Amino acid sequence: MKKVVLLFVSLLFVSTTLIGQTKAEKKALKAEAAQKEYTKMKTLIESGIYTFVAEWANSQRGGRINMMGNPNYLKMDNENVDAFLPYFGVVQAPSMSGNAGVEFSGPVTNYRVDYNDKKQKVLIRFKAKNSSESFNLTLTVFQNGNASLNLSSSGRNSISYDGKVKETEKTNEQE
Repeated sequence: MKKVVLLFVSLLFVSTTLIGQTKAEKKALKAEAAQKEYTKMKTLIESGIYTFVAEWANSQRGGRINMMGNPNYLKMDNENVDAFLPYFGVVQAPSMSGNAGVEFSGPVTNYRVDYNDKKQKVLIRFKAKNSSESFNLTLTVFQNGNASLNLSSSGRNSISYDGKVKETEKTNEQE
């Protein structure tokens, strides 16, 4: 009986040693998975067609507003943008007092994409405008799709949004 127990324990020890991974192997697998995510995100950004959806709005006064469940988006389609983002802050120009959100649609200018392969993030900068104001936008996208959008306006205090970048969903008109 002792031999059976000893044999069982030694087999158990050998099998767990063979199955287990070292810390270096786990770290390498994690780095490889992160690199795959980053490559996928770079491909999406390079396609020029993607959507940012905000989960949180961060006002200049330090308020953090949960936006999950509220409709909002910033859709890029090559060098055209369509955006609707709720706004929480001070409006500087009285002519915009009736417009509660940031809305614009049309071509962008000064569109620039910078890739930081070492930190696995993408920095996208561009300008857009609507009939009454102009906007400077900076979108920072991380390898896993998490993103931060900083928006400054000619008529409002700046605001930032935290959310996700994903593929633009196709509508029936696009199919």
